[in-house]
Amino acid sequence: MQKLFCIAFFFLSNITLAQNDCPPSLQKKYWRYRINMSTFLAQESGIDIHPDKIFYDFMNMPIGVPFNYIDFIDIRNQKYVNIGSDKLLYPAYIEYKKMKADALRKGVNINIRSSYRSKRTQEIVFKKHGPKIAETPGYSEHHLLTTIDIRYAGENTKLFLWLLKYGFDYGWVPTYYFRIEKNIRKEAWHWRFVGVEAAKWFECAWQDDINQEIKRLSYQFGSI
Repeated sequence: MQKLFCIAFFFLSNITLAQNDCPPSLQKKYWRYRINMSTFLAQESGIDIHPDKIFYDFMNMPIGVPFNYIDFIDIRNQKYVNIGSDKLLYPAYIEYKKMKADALRKGVNINIRSSYRSKRTQEIVFKKHGPKIAETPGYSEHHLLTTIDIRYAGENTKLFLWLLKYGFDYGWVPTYYFRIEKNIRKEAWHWRFVGVEAAKWFECAWQDDINQEIKRLSYQFGSI
């Protein structure tokens, strides 16, 4: 196992960074950690995710990979805001309010259908819907207090088009729509706050795919 790790590490260490529009600083940031995560997933889970498609959010939590968040997050030590029955970490709440207000001025309504879930709640969801629809308890981004499901944001909606065009500017990314490892269905409504820097990386890393979706939706809804 150790020999395999060394071989994989050597190989990944010599990968040329993908050519895209991301600033070199973002292409290189967390590079060693991204290599280690890529290698770990390949060895432990047989999931091949290039380091270019891995990054870390403002809380130093990985983006774009299956990860047991519950082992690393404790909401008792976090400052969060209650939005009705939902909860959001304070930085996510601030940017959500900005995004919601700006979208409304363009005639687009953004409303939260669900946000934070405890491990127990996720266990209930997982038992009810199964692994093709629900994430494994502990691995759900909803444990992070930074992830929301947006009401009526289906993949063929004007709302999804607006989010793809502008959501990244507020630090939000659709982590379950663009993802290499896809054990569960694509979710256009699932958006995670990662911070503006990480959102810029995400937009760059998935630029071609994002542009294809924007083009597809623009045929239906025009420019917004």
